[in-house]
Amino acid sequence: MTFLSDPSVTNPVLSSLKIKSEDKIIFIRENSLADSNFIITHLFKQLLHQKSRICLLTLHNNFNHYQTIGKILGYDLREAEGKGDLKIIDLMEEMVEYIDREIEDNIHDERSQIIKCVYNTMEKQIEHFISTNNQPVYIVIDDASHFLDLGVELGPIIGFVNRCINLTSKDNVHTVINSHVESKSDLILANSIQYVCDVFICVSALKTGKSTDITGVMTVVREDNEKKYHYRTFDRGVKTFNPCDTIYNLYK
Repeated sequence: MTFLSDPSVTNPVLSSLKIKSEDKIIFIRENSLADSNFIITHLFKQLLHQKSRICLLTLHNNFNHYQTIGKILGYDLREAEGKGDLKIIDLMEEMVEYIDREIEDNIHDERSQIIKCVYNTMEKQIEHFISTNNQPVYIVIDDASHFLDLGVELGPIIGFVNRCINLTSKDNVHTVINSHVESKSDLILANSIQYVCDVFICVSALKTGKSTDITGVMTVVREDNEKKYHYRTFDRGVKTFNPCDTIYNLYK
């Protein structure tokens, strides 16, 4: 039974996404000039409401960013962390810890080793979540393209992502991957994830340029079913609507 308090029903973004328990691999592609972070922060609202556990690898924003947005949307990540329902893995902190332990002569090998260490940390956390109860577990990576910005080569990044995706073969384990696309390497990484995902969400800027009424376009694809929405960001949330209903929805 679905209750009226369920954000997947009452929240405009979540009701458009329609994420279900059978959606094991969710990929969010952020095209140039767009910002898809609102997808992640809204998904947290649904996952916490459903009593899921979250392992978040953050490469783009710090914890305070997610906490601030979460409070606006009506949830508290710090509380979830205190209850053991949320594990934050900050890549910068992992890099510092690794460098403190061991310095490699080859910088590319060093960075590849770092993401192996990050994966090992994530895998241990997932195993811990699984061992405690049967509630769903979500691996969230925000965003994978920043490995490239740190100088990690494409091969090890795709290998890392594939290993995270392989964890979804376990019962109740899901993965959500966000990745920005601007360069050729970004596109190769994004295409490799899109090929295997169950739900593909693409966030793009308007082709016609900036608008005071519309922030951008959100496309949601499941198999051969594709739906497009316009969205507009506000100080306290995001509103989605069908393109043909844009003006009506904004001013009703």
